[in-house]
Amino acid sequence: MERAQLEGLISRFEALAARKPLAYQWLVFGLAAVGYLYLGLVVLALSGLLLLVLVSFVYLKAAAIKLLVLVGAPLLVIVRSLRVRLQTPSGEPLTRANAPDLYRLLDDSRRQLKIPRLHQVLLTSDFNAGVMQVPRLGLFGWHKNYLLIGLPLMKSLTVEQFRAVLAHELGHLSRGHARVGNWIYRLRLIWQRLNQVFAESSHWGAVLVRPFFKHYIPYFTAASFPLARANEYEADATSLRLTSARSTAQALTAVNIVNAYFTEKFWPDIQAAAKECPQPAFAPFSSFAPQALESVPTETIKGWQDKALARKTSYADTHPSLTDRLKSIGAEAEFAPPASGEGAETLLGPNRARWEQAFDERWRARVAESWKQLHERTQANRGRIVELRAKAAETELDERSALDLANLEEEIGEGPAVALAMRRALVEKYPNSLPVRFALARQLLQSDDAEGIAPMESVVSGEPEAILPGTQLLRDFYARQNDMSRAAHWNDKLLERVNLLEAAKRERSRWRLSDKLAAHQLAPEQLSSLVAQLKAITGVRCAHLARKLTRHFPEKPLYVLGFKSTPWWKLDNRAKANAILRRMSQEVRFPGETIIVSLEGSNQGFAKKIRRVRGSRIV
Repeated sequence: MERAQLEGLISRFEALAARKPLAYQWLVFGLAAVGYLYLGLVVLALSGLLLLVLVSFVYLKAAAIKLLVLVGAPLLVIVRSLRVRLQTPSGEPLTRANAPDLYRLLDDSRRQLKIPRLHQVLLTSDFNAGVMQVPRLGLFGWHKNYLLIGLPLMKSLTVEQFRAVLAHELGHLSRGHARVGNWIYRLRLIWQRLNQVFAESSHWGAVLVRPFFKHYIPYFTAASFPLARANEYEADATSLRLTSARSTAQALTAVNIVNAYFTEKFWPDIQAAAKECPQPAFAPFSSFAPQALESVPTETIKGWQDKALARKTSYADTHPSLTDRLKSIGAEAEFAPPASGEGAETLLGPNRARWEQAFDERWRARVAESWKQLHERTQANRGRIVELRAKAAETELDERSALDLANLEEEIGEGPAVALAMRRALVEKYPNSLPVRFALARQLLQSDDAEGIAPMESVVSGEPEAILPGTQLLRDFYARQNDMSRAAHWNDKLLERVNLLEAAKRERSRWRLSDKLAAHQLAPEQLSSLVAQLKAITGVRCAHLARKLTRHFPEKPLYVLGFKSTPWWKLDNRAKANAILRRMSQEVRFPGETIIVSLEGSNQGFAKKIRRVRGSRIV
């Protein structure tokens, strides 16, 4: 479903929810029941057929075995898929023994909100908090409840502000009057996950449900969207019940401002240190304190707050905007970070230092390789920029070298202003160069200059390789400008390209009997070179080459090479065939992307197919 159609549906359901809230709720319940009913009917029908096959086993004999596979396999695929396994979250387990103060706060909150049991509380390194329900029975529930608490978030809030955040997240589990909204909230996630499972399944049995879910799930998502968004407002109201409007507003404001600080200053400053330090000798989780924001200019913090307040509620997310959330609780934005020693991390007690060190060690291990690569690349680039500057002083650089110099000036040299001037000059000199135009448009967009929009759109429309990075840059630019409609448009373009590339990758990774083949169309010199290389591999008795006709990127040839290594009078030697296949993939320079297949054993059908292609026998 296109985004415009989806947003139109959501808008209509919002209007219905406002006019007739009870009728709207019953409609969503009915749609949820339709999904269960369809799956139930499919399972029931297949089970009935399976029973008939088993009953007729005496009469059909061998044919019954084929029917058993034909009916039982898709039934097994569907039943297994209904379990919808979700990945169990990870983190440092928090217990009554190692975090008693936190559990006292949790127990009090759970008692007031009538929250079911929390099976596990985990401390994470994320700047976030949330509840996650992992269904033991998939679509049929019996959830295991996890509470995830980010250490950086705790350090950014006072205890009372943290209590407001905690109340919001626990509100999604509440058994009170918000139970209906919570159930729909969870069901949306499960349906979407189930749709992904069936979409990724290559088994033909998934065909029985995939067309239904292709239309049903986007419709259910749109229909339940107003209820899911209302659930967010309900969760905010839960914060007010346990704390106050002011504490809730302070928590919401802090989350937006501190997140901007992490994104724009804290992590970029640490990453920049890789240029000078060969190893990540930092402790970001231990060293971070919200008091560090006192060194940030007041106008910068105000800019982050104003930007968050300017962001509008959109259909891209069920979460309302900061402005709308503050309006719903009747409070103003207020940034009130905790003083030293007053952050919510004090609830973790003396074990906090141990967990901070554990997160620091994992972070260092995770970034060690990329950190080393960045450091080594920076050192090499410093030599390269000296070389290019010296060359530019003597003679005019070619396009590639001039573009490299501009990139280096921006990264480690004179800075963005000099690089921008160089790129503008290059565009004037090479107006038709896509790499040059892309480089200029990229820098303009990343510096929030709207001048980069038109040239980037032009490059994206003219160069397929620029679609992926270009659409991402345009999406991020509009998101920073709070133009969520245009950001969503370019995000759709980005996802469209990602899905196309993934589909092409799947198509070009295998050769199936249903695929259509054509003559390889190699030039005589290309064919001679390939044949000579294949003959140099001991054991190759014959080889056939053809071109697979692809749906995606047909202009890029995809070849299939089938070979035999065993005489017809001998038994197939799989080990020998695999050894030859490995040698071919490592030693032969093919004229393009090529799938290599042994034509022996169970692959006799492929041998017949490729032999039918005229001129396919090359060895």
